Amino acid sequence: MEATIKVGIKTKGDPVLIKQEDHTLLKNMLIGDNFHWERVIEAKLLGILTPYRSYNFPDHSGFCESEADKRITLINTLPLETYLECVVGSEMNPTAPAEFLKAHAVISRSWALGKILGYHNSDDSGRKLTSDTIIDWEDTSGHREFHVCSDDHCQRYQGFQTINPNNLKAIRETAGEILKTPDGRIVDTRFSKCCGGRTEVFSTCWQSREESCLESFPDPWCDLSSLSPAVRRSLVSTILKDYDRTTEGFGYRWESEVSKSEIKKNLWDYFRRDIGEIVKLEALHRGPSGRIDLIRIHGSKGNIDLGKELKIRRLLSSSHLYSSAFEIEDKGEIIRLQGKGWGHGVGLCQIGAANMALQGHGYKEILSFYYPGSRIFLILP
Repeated sequence: MEATIKVGIKTKGDPVLIKQEDHTLLKNMLIGDNFHWERVIEAKLLGILTPYRSYNFPDHSGFCESEADKRITLINTLPLETYLECVVGSEMNPTAPAEFLKAHAVISRSWALGKILGYHNSDDSGRKLTSDTIIDWEDTSGHREFHVCSDDHCQRYQGFQTINPNNLKAIRETAGEILKTPDGRIVDTRFSKCCGGRTEVFSTCWQSREESCLESFPDPWCDLSSLSPAVRRSLVSTILKDYDRTTEGFGYRWESEVSKSEIKKNLWDYFRRDIGEIVKLEALHRGPSGRIDLIRIHGSKGNIDLGKELKIRRLLSSSHLYSSAFEIEDKGEIIRLQGKGWGHGVGLCQIGAANMALQGHGYKEILSFYYPGSRIFLILP
């Protein structure tokens, strides 16, 4: 019997559903919650839809970052392979290189099955919440009565309108394939948009432990500077969804500025901490890719230490910074950030993996590169 998965669907306001002959149309699915590409879309959903109580994603201090009208309102129960067909098309354009889509099918299946079977349960090791320290992160520990959610918090799931013959082919040609660690566990197959030239380790972004096959190593593939401008534009437009293409330079290298008054406001709005006027920022610890996972904010009334990487990205932007791999330049009231990468950088780099496929590497080579030591294992249908 095929595995089923329960997906928590996030909507903007109460769900607006229209029953069709062979599916349900959700008029107001929220995607990219709090990120710079946030928007509301129509989604065609298969499977069973169950109403769910209003549910935000609070942090462990009890304060919720999301607005009150952005919440999980539905649970969508459907077969795992149908879910994967939607995920691969939601994450990447179906025009992406075929071997890249196959690699994504394997890692999306592995990650989802790990959640269904409870192999990658979360814990609170490393969390710290005091008056002068916030070390926190987002993972599936907050999910109740469903395995994964529909947004970037987990894997993108935007309904079956994202399904394309290329997605279906990738799913079917890798049917039942998952990645396992050398000792036989399902790999926690994290992935992000662009590692920025070096992948990151698990502990920089989540619990204070390391996961097998998630290592930090140089990644030359997401540097597209050797490609001609025309080829580079073509590759990026082939890979990325339309709203992702609004990110200039796809996040490989970037600059941003934030005012100290904005930091002060964000520190209160998102974390309910007031340390007076912001004096300076100090990176206390970085992961091997250069991503900051602990930063000290110096204020006129005291200091506060903040981590991990996603919380730092939230503090220093009106949405989220592309990544926490940045250098700090204090310009007085303005702080200039010079950064690299888009996302947490752990596991597969989507830009790099797509470039590998473009250069003729097969999906098994891609998986071996990004998850060193892993092996493909065939599960029974």
